[in-house]
Amino acid sequence: MNGDFEKHIMQLVIPEGMIPQDETKIVSELHEYCRKQTPQNLFRYRTCSDYHIKAFENDEIWLTKPTMFNDPHDSYLYINKKEILDFFVNGMSKSKSYTHIQNLLNKIEYKEEMIEKCGAEFVEQNIRNATTNGKPIELSDYEIELQKNFHSYRINLITKLCKESIKESALVGCFSESVESTLMWSHYADNHKGFSLNYNFQELYSVDIGEGGIKASLFLDKKLFPVIYSKNRYDATKYLEFHFMMDIYRLRGITFNDPFYDKLFYYKWLLFKSLDWSYEREWRIIKLMDNNIDHKKPDFACVTRIPPKEIYFGAEISKENQLKLTSIARKKGIRIFKMEIADDEKEFKLNSIEL
Repeated sequence: MNGDFEKHIMQLVIPEGMIPQDETKIVSELHEYCRKQTPQNLFRYRTCSDYHIKAFENDEIWLTKPTMFNDPHDSYLYINKKEILDFFVNGMSKSKSYTHIQNLLNKIEYKEEMIEKCGAEFVEQNIRNATTNGKPIELSDYEIELQKNFHSYRINLITKLCKESIKESALVGCFSESVESTLMWSHYADNHKGFSLNYNFQELYSVDIGEGGIKASLFLDKKLFPVIYSKNRYDATKYLEFHFMMDIYRLRGITFNDPFYDKLFYYKWLLFKSLDWSYEREWRIIKLMDNNIDHKKPDFACVTRIPPKEIYFGAEISKENQLKLTSIARKKGIRIFKMEIADDEKEFKLNSIEL
């Protein structure tokens, strides 16, 4: 599933300004693809804190910002600053700067290529500022070095701001395909002293909203995607290029009208995780917020009325917490299981026993 899903979603692109019918078609097809792939059992590991017990009692699923992930590499953007620096900064020299302007003046294809990349107003302003009497101005060593330093500073600053703002732009809830992972019970359920809830999200792709039989989906304003396990971080170089060009336009007093290149970017970057974590077999509910770093956004969001279908107790859960959770589960009428070490088997294994 991991490889197939990666191939599927990475080839989909929804630029701003796409014809609405075309965008709807892509979103609908992706929605249906994920519906078909979604397992009927997805587990969420919990500690026995009052917070998690109350959420279970109230049929709540809480989403959190990526800033709270336990893996610092999780959803950490890769940005190839060298590629951007090579284009905008390291390529600067007296001869290259002079040749660049000559090409803009004399080579139609070169000028059209630059207009496509940077915009007509930007290119025309560049020509005006770098010519006199229709001929290129040869920059001094000092002017070249000044431009290099300035653009390097802006690229570093924008990279920092992009990485900070993007981690504030979404809320995420994490689930696993497995309830028998010793590591998951150790990492996320207080060393087997917690519990795990089993959800059937297949049922939530079409739910009655109580208005004359009208059906809706939980995953219209939020999405459920499998995590992509990879040896490489998500490459967001194009994202940085977009914001760097926006910054250059702003500094030059030019209106930046380029549409954002892919709305699905805001989901894609959240799905890449190191191969080291592949045992988790993780899926994520993602709810997007805006990515303006100046806007104050909540650290948490609650998805309500999502009842689990089963509860599993950790092998080391306390009697007090087991009784408390059992009472809630009985009122809900859901199945109850307890994890036990498989004493009679040679391999390291956990079994679930229904209570």
